Amino acid sequence: MTTAVKPLPPHGSDARYKGNRTGTRPPCRCKLCTRGHRQADVQRELRRLNGERNLVPIGEVLPHIKMLRASGMSQTMIARQAGISQAVISYITTGRNKTCQTEKARLILAVQPRRFTGNAERPAIGSIRRVRALYSLGHSRAAISTLSGLSVASISLLAEGRWNVIDNRAATALAGAYQELAHSRGTNWQNQRRAAAEAWAPPGAWDDIDDPAAIPDWTGYCGTDRGYWTHQRQQLPMCPRCETAHQQWLAEHAHLTAQELNRARFAARNAAASREADLAHDARELMRVSGLDVALAAERLQVTRAHLQQALLRHPETAAAEQSEGVAA
Repeated sequence: MTTAVKPLPPHGSDARYKGNRTGTRPPCRCKLCTRGHRQADVQRELRRLNGERNLVPIGEVLPHIKMLRASGMSQTMIARQAGISQAVISYITTGRNKTCQTEKARLILAVQPRRFTGNAERPAIGSIRRVRALYSLGHSRAAISTLSGLSVASISLLAEGRWNVIDNRAATALAGAYQELAHSRGTNWQNQRRAAAEAWAPPGAWDDIDDPAAIPDWTGYCGTDRGYWTHQRQQLPMCPRCETAHQQWLAEHAHLTAQELNRARFAARNAAASREADLAHDARELMRVSGLDVALAAERLQVTRAHLQQALLRHPETAAAEQSEGVAA
């Protein structure tokens, strides 16, 4: 869905001056950023005068991205190797952008495919995360074993993180089983309880489950105080990033009196709850009007699927709301 909180571009950069489309990073008009924007304009004009294009059609990079994806690379992996934002790859792939900056296009085209062929070994981190995510849904070792063809003992060893590498065929078979089981719940409460105790992330918390550097985003806001309160309200295992963010929030509000601090906590908790209700309402409208499923609606609303599913469960459509919508229609 996911995803660590991205740091702001530095002051004096063109990106900081422009902000982003979603409004989460507002434009900055300080002297440094204004100067950086002007310098970027000058560089673009110089490139134009030298006959170089500042923008290229996505048709020049999209086939290369598709080839990289076919080799088993995720969007996040491609972006990391190119040294650009994953959103650039996503916007090109979905057709949201019709052009791409020339320099970014060069970086994308320089990425080489990563191939796992035959029975070659690959890192086991993705397989370990898949088994643990299925545990969090209550699936048994036997169910995972039956669909993947791996032995029950192998499933146990993966859950315990005993393997550093896994052969390609086994990893591919396990990924297939994961795709079948990740959208349903099992009945093995022992595995579910163990996953909760170990804070093993569910499927929806991963944007790129095979990326060793990926960090699970349980709530869609992990790494923020809002994420902390979402963990609390949804009774999810607390992730270290949200715990750290909440401690930082407490440190920033240490100057308040006990009464003022309680009011601030109450406001923060209620704000997280109201945003969650708004998210559920917006998602239902989007799915009703556009015919999108939960996964696509989550992508459109820029939250993880797990967070959206929890919001829909915690804020169901009331009969009164459904009736009023029918009258309005």
